[in-house]
Amino acid sequence: MNTKLIAGKKIAIIGGGPGGLTLARLLQRKGGHVTVYERDINRDTRVQGATLDLHEDSGLRALEEAGLMDEFRANFRPGADRLRIIDKNVNIILDDSLAGQEEASARPEIDRGPLRNILLDSLLPDTVIWDSHFVSMSKINGSWQLDFRNGTSFLADIVIAADGANSKLR
Repeated sequence: MNTKLIAGKKIAIIGGGPGGLTLARLLQRKGGHVTVYERDINRDTRVQGATLDLHEDSGLRALEEAGLMDEFRANFRPGADRLRIIDKNVNIILDDSLAGQEEASARPEIDRGPLRNILLDSLLPDTVIWDSHFVSMSKINGSWQLDFRNGTSFLADIVIAADGANSKLR
């Protein structure tokens, strides 16, 4: 990453899910001034959902570059990526949980809640602005004004959409 591109810039990330928080951590490690705007009221507002499997060339690589592998290893679910398929008579059709048990998984799984906590705890204080449900943005004097449902507005030089499948930014 070219740190000259982010030097002195206010970077806004819309969305405090795994992608947005990981990116915030990576940018902060490069000296970026990052703010994450998240619609949840606070970090404990809701259950974070099911597990995520992280692959070596994407999620695990990002956590490695973020310096968070020790925290990940302390919280992931060994063996959760194994698969067993049975028929209606409970005959095993496929069982990869027996084969290669000694091998480390190339796609270990972690629950979203612990992953979110790892990422949140790795960020500088006040990086995440809670209760910031994105509504719109407009260009003002070379910056982007971000408007939120709670009536607040913020300016940013760079805006990154990390607000999920139903993105309003994309």
